[in-house]
Amino acid sequence: MFIGISRSAVLAAIITMMISAAAEACMICVPFPKTTHADKLIESETVVMARENMDKPFFLRAVDVLKGDVDNPEIDSFINSITRRKLKRNPNDVIVLGRMGSVETWRSIAYADADYLKFIRAIINRSYTWQAVRSDPKRINFFTAYLTHENPRIREQAYLEVGRAPYAVIKRISGSVPRRQIREFLGNWRLVEWHSLYILMLGQSRDPDDIAYIRQQFETAARYGLETNLSAWVSAFIESHPDTGIGKVEARYFRIADRSRTELEEVLKGLSVLGSEGGGLATKDIVERRRRIVKSYAKLLDHHPEMAGWVAKDLTVWRIRAMVERMEHIKSQESVLDASSKLTVNYYLSMAPQFPAFGRIY
Repeated sequence: MFIGISRSAVLAAIITMMISAAAEACMICVPFPKTTHADKLIESETVVMARENMDKPFFLRAVDVLKGDVDNPEIDSFINSITRRKLKRNPNDVIVLGRMGSVETWRSIAYADADYLKFIRAIINRSYTWQAVRSDPKRINFFTAYLTHENPRIREQAYLEVGRAPYAVIKRISGSVPRRQIREFLGNWRLVEWHSLYILMLGQSRDPDDIAYIRQQFETAARYGLETNLSAWVSAFIESHPDTGIGKVEARYFRIADRSRTELEEVLKGLSVLGSEGGGLATKDIVERRRRIVKSYAKLLDHHPEMAGWVAKDLTVWRIRAMVERMEHIKSQESVLDASSKLTVNYYLSMAPQFPAFGRIY
């Protein structure tokens, strides 16, 4: 029970958080780790370069300040034997550390050679022009330029940063990475958990080989019940098959009763990202895509009413009044929806009268 807060206010807060999260970043391709070196550099009040303190072996001493001020260069931070030997072999390398305040503990941010240190300096210098949100366009544009950098560590950080961009931005910058680089990356199964961003970029390709490759990956996932990167493959498949994609997704997933909840959630993520593109400023094409998705959602609820919470979230975000009676009926069946889904459906039903009517579903 929430004391002093109305039930409607709680529901409004929940849905507002969901809408804000959907608008700020693409829900599909946020790879791990979610905290980047840039995040740590930006949130640190002081950032220094350090090497081993020759008067105190295995401990560090600041050799230069990259951000903020340092009164005492002595750093009470222990370095292991491997890092110590590496620093001895490479006299120009440093360890970059940061801390929040003058009394806070130093924390290691990155081991940096000359190339990586140049990258870190550029981040610090440019970060003053970025807005607080991680999906700030200037920040995304900055890291996009590093997606093709020859240093793999720099490419990795750029990939992590760009992977948090809104889907509309990912589409816009998809041509920044050569097809060959994307296909080589997707062919590396050791990085399979990181594939989503480049899958979405590949979905913008109109090369026949890429379209055939995307279709093969989607069909394989559908045939064998694969869940890894499924949301990204669904989005890429629909983008590369604009006339038939949504219908095929519906046929392969929504009309089949024994699909797992995890599969359905991943498919719904893919559709939600496509339908949410542009937010409240969606183009005519995106609005029409939403209509097609909503019609598929009706088929989903025929076979999987337990997914009504996901559908209600999108209908709320898109401000569409549809399937109200269906939602009411599903809500009345106590065992169908979990607590979170009930909250989302209830909120949608309370808001639906304010939304434009969708029209006939069938």
